[in-house]
Amino acid sequence: VGIDFTTLNQRLALTVDAFYEYRFDIITDMNGDGIMGYPDIVGKDAALQNLGEVSNRGVDVELSWNDKIGKDFRYWAGINLSYNQNEIIERKEAPQEYDYLYQKGHRIGSRKQYAFWRYYDEQTPALYEQTFHRPFPTHSVVLQDGDAVYVDLNGDRKIDENDMGYDYGFTDDPEYMVGMNLGFSWKNLEVNTQWTGAWNVSRMISDVFRRPFLSSSGNVAGGLLAYHLTNTWTKENPSQDAKYPRATWENADNNYAESTLYEQDSKYLRLKTLTIAYNFQFPLMKKLGMSTCQLSFSGYNLWTLTPYLWGDPEARASNAPSYPLTKTYTLGLKLGF
Repeated sequence: VGIDFTTLNQRLALTVDAFYEYRFDIITDMNGDGIMGYPDIVGKDAALQNLGEVSNRGVDVELSWNDKIGKDFRYWAGINLSYNQNEIIERKEAPQEYDYLYQKGHRIGSRKQYAFWRYYDEQTPALYEQTFHRPFPTHSVVLQDGDAVYVDLNGDRKIDENDMGYDYGFTDDPEYMVGMNLGFSWKNLEVNTQWTGAWNVSRMISDVFRRPFLSSSGNVAGGLLAYHLTNTWTKENPSQDAKYPRATWENADNNYAESTLYEQDSKYLRLKTLTIAYNFQFPLMKKLGMSTCQLSFSGYNLWTLTPYLWGDPEARASNAPSYPLTKTYTLGLKLGF
């Protein structure tokens, strides 16, 4: 369904498109994690089957304004906003005891993870009981000050895989994306910018971004990122606002487990391109048969606003340092005859 609208002598334009899509008979790997395949006694894998169902819905809005002030000044602004939401309707998962253990009913790409609550200290058990009105659960290790504490989702007084759910956070695919084009011209000068952005999107940091001293050869031979050094819980700085739990090898399986602690907001707003151009009007141009003489400067990936610190928020690499995003500057001369 779509609507196109223009008014004010076509200075203002609006386009709205809404969509809904239902897909079925999606090929499903019946041997995946949590999928209802054959039991081991059968001795073979189940065949791929057309059993998946997914729904998609969204809205695209495009709004533009183009106007002139006086004889020489013109300006323009355009914005395109997209919203997309999807849901797994059916995936033929094995029966689960709790709804939060199903991918069904969640967005494609939702992560199965623990719900991180706080770092352990002597007050934690009492605070947990006051907050959740249930006994403090045992974890897979004996907790020490600074270790990660997770929420006992099913209330069985222990933290295990049944407390990992799909209900938290976002996915690698943003729910909202925006593009903007802003610019103006004054006499022979023209300035134009293009912006991109996204929100309701996250990255799950892993490997060396999550665990200090990790390397391809083991858990103790790797390096230590400066971010770990300054943002890890320590006895000298026992802050609940620390970004990482106590550094440990003994309790590593608990502290570095997949959890909301390591799901990082990767929303961003980026100045994608900036172009500044000046059109010269020399008397000599006519004698030379020259119709255009334009000097321009352009930049690409000039500025990004984001809370994500582990690389390019547009990229999906979230496990190790990668080649940094490059800025590009170009100076051009355009001649026309």
